[in-house]
Amino acid sequence: MTAKADTAPRSRAARRTGARFAGAFLAGVLAVLALGTGALYAYDREYEGRILPGVRVGSVDLSGLAPADARSRLSAAYGELDDGELVLVGGGRTTAVSYADLGRRLDVDALVDAAVTTGRTGEGLERVMSGARTALRGITLEPRVVFDMEALAGRIEDAAARLDREPKDAGVGVSAEGITVTWGEDGTVADRQAPLAAAAAALAQVDVPDRLEVAIPISRVEPWITTAEAQAGKAAGERIARDVDIVAAGEAYTIKASTIRTWLRITPTVDGRVAPVLNVTAPTDTIEEIAEAVRQSPRNASFVIGDNNKVTGVNPSREGRTLDVPATTKLLTDTLRARVGDEPAPAVEAAVTITKPALTTEEAERAAPLMTRISTWTTYFPISEKNGLGANIWIPAEDIDGYVVGPGEWFDFWKATGPVTRERGYRDGGAIINGKTEPQGALAGGICSTSTTLFNAALRAGFQMGDRRNHYYYIDRYPLGLDATVFKSSSGSVQTMSWRNDTKYPVLVRGFRIKDGNAGYVRFDLYSVPNGRTVSFSNPTVKNVKPATDTIQETSTLPAGERKRIEYPVEGKDVWVTRTVRDANGNVVHRETYFSRYAVITGITLVGTG
Repeated sequence: MTAKADTAPRSRAARRTGARFAGAFLAGVLAVLALGTGALYAYDREYEGRILPGVRVGSVDLSGLAPADARSRLSAAYGELDDGELVLVGGGRTTAVSYADLGRRLDVDALVDAAVTTGRTGEGLERVMSGARTALRGITLEPRVVFDMEALAGRIEDAAARLDREPKDAGVGVSAEGITVTWGEDGTVADRQAPLAAAAAALAQVDVPDRLEVAIPISRVEPWITTAEAQAGKAAGERIARDVDIVAAGEAYTIKASTIRTWLRITPTVDGRVAPVLNVTAPTDTIEEIAEAVRQSPRNASFVIGDNNKVTGVNPSREGRTLDVPATTKLLTDTLRARVGDEPAPAVEAAVTITKPALTTEEAERAAPLMTRISTWTTYFPISEKNGLGANIWIPAEDIDGYVVGPGEWFDFWKATGPVTRERGYRDGGAIINGKTEPQGALAGGICSTSTTLFNAALRAGFQMGDRRNHYYYIDRYPLGLDATVFKSSSGSVQTMSWRNDTKYPVLVRGFRIKDGNAGYVRFDLYSVPNGRTVSFSNPTVKNVKPATDTIQETSTLPAGERKRIEYPVEGKDVWVTRTVRDANGNVVHRETYFSRYAVITGITLVGTG
């Protein structure tokens, strides 16, 4: 718009007034000049507090006006400066702000103050001459427009804020089913400074149009994770998540892509990429499953027994193998990482440790023609409920039959026998509980006849002996001081019988079940290459003998007069037996003394009263 002061014509009266003041002033000056210094001061005081002649603001003459009158005249002349609006344009949106809301106006007070001081520089005659020059030449002050800069900045901020939009990061999701990308979106940011500077410069002009349009520049803001970066991360993840084979012992175990995906996450990296990150510990469970399938215990070669208990052939041995889980997991993760660069995807050769059996097929074949029986032992037992009618003794003997103990290997009774379960034929049998014999006290009761028999066969073969424990009380079917009990209790306590083949030849263990009416026998024969060892035993040393007593107990559970023995009297004693083993040259190989402390048992015979 154009201010009124710029277009309003000066009236004839105004021109006459100005001329009159100018003429008066000139006349005054001439008078002052004529009258001298005193008169000069009188004229200066005549316009004290008023604007000197010849002073204008724009086209508005303020000559001779008092400040209040000058303010009124300027306000009237420039009163339309607050008419019009500022229109902010950007992003397809417009925001209008009236000039009045921005407080746009003429800076009247400052202009009047400037007009009052115009022509009044210096002192004395210099001041009078300055006023004279102002009247003669005239001085025009430029009109100055002001507005509320803070309000303008606030309106631009509001309009720009509505144009701002946060960018949306792209995302990558990984699941067993696949890898998906969520697209990102660009954001926008509106410029505040440029429209503020442009609007401020325009609004400060007097002749600003009634509608002032100012553009708000908008810039595109890229998300931190772009769709292209997310797609690149997905592609890298898919290169990793392909089927891979783990090869172990000639067998290939395939890990599916769906499983590999569960080990991945695709995430931004510090260098601004989006890349798959592999959880290096996650494959451990899968590798452990493969390790379980690969795991194989070494198996010694065994011997084929023909007629007359002669060794006629050899069953082949088998190597043991164990997969190294940490090493194989690292090999797998290294292979998967290499796939990011689109390298070929070779199978992973698992880290497998091979364990040779103590007796290989070749060793067994060399020994077979030389094998002969080097030891035997037989134990008698009455077939009764105390030994599950013989089953609890014969089943473990049949388990052990054919067992081969390689050079340097240990034989352990519980490792050589199968599980003790009713499904395998074991029955309840006798057990010593709280110092008394319970005929049906435990599953597999009576199995100690088997362990004692094999213990004595190994003793007489001259091998290094291991775990052994005597029975609670002495059982006269066993050699005095040379029995060997075994058990597994419900509390987790385990007693085994063990020995070591400390020769350079394999040992074949043969177990036999023998039945003769109600008499049962278990026998073990040990076969090996003769090594020249001889075995001798000292006579048992018996001390601290405690005689046993016999008692009769009446019971209503038996018919009157019927008798039933439930416990035989057994004297208590301490027994020492020494074994000495010598080699072919007479040198002592083993010498140990077995100590057995047997408890005293009171005999019990039940007599019926029922």
